[in-house]
Amino acid sequence: MKKAVEYIGALKRGETKPHLFKCEDGETYVVKLMSNPVGKKILAHEHIANGLANYLSLPVAQGESIFLSEELIKQLPESEFSKTQPGPHFGCLYYKNAVRPTTENRIQKCMNLHQMAGIIVFDHWVRNRDRCSNYFNLIIDEGEEQNKIYMIDQAGCFFSSIRSSKRLKNTADYMDVFWGDLYKEFKPYLKEKELFYYYISAIEQFPDDEIKAIVHSTPPEWESDPEELEALAAYLIQRKEKLGVTIKKLLNNHIKI
Repeated sequence: MKKAVEYIGALKRGETKPHLFKCEDGETYVVKLMSNPVGKKILAHEHIANGLANYLSLPVAQGESIFLSEELIKQLPESEFSKTQPGPHFGCLYYKNAVRPTTENRIQKCMNLHQMAGIIVFDHWVRNRDRCSNYFNLIIDEGEEQNKIYMIDQAGCFFSSIRSSKRLKNTADYMDVFWGDLYKEFKPYLKEKELFYYYISAIEQFPDDEIKAIVHSTPPEWESDPEELEALAAYLIQRKEKLGVTIKKLLNNHIKI
């Protein structure tokens, strides 16, 4: 856990109303508060998805538990500080050169375009239906010669704020195909089925014990119900077997490699 040392200000966009804080490591983080309007469940989703993506070496923006002191919380806008408690909140590294994937030139300069196949497979595994059409859930970190894509905002995974253990248990066997405008931007660069199959295989071989460990490492302040955590782990483990058929449908219907 990193400690925030300076409040910078609120971000203008996002239904979770995130804020910028500088932390003890000298970096700036986009922080979603436990008191955010969508609820604490999405912090658990951010944490779990970040851990899973890191294990798979997918390009996810660095996520951290960020400790906010009472002193810093008092600097929040008056409408928020009264309902925000000291403790761990979820932060994502702020990329100052981040742009949206809206131009061909920006996308072509990305050094890790091949990983977009992995992002699409991953989104289906964790049921993040939001990213496929949302240009604010994927960033391009611009460099002088090369760019790099990063996943951000995993709040929409696992049914977002309406997630429940019952819903997870009842839907683990069902995996639908989703496709949208953001994915379409990368279609010209997704020419090899092998890239998709590589990530399908990596998830299929993801050890169950590792999945459980990542899920159960969620701070109790974000999810204190053991049944919910067990259901999340079981959901992920069960869905590993569904990926191959689902992604094959996606390739046949949308990419036609």
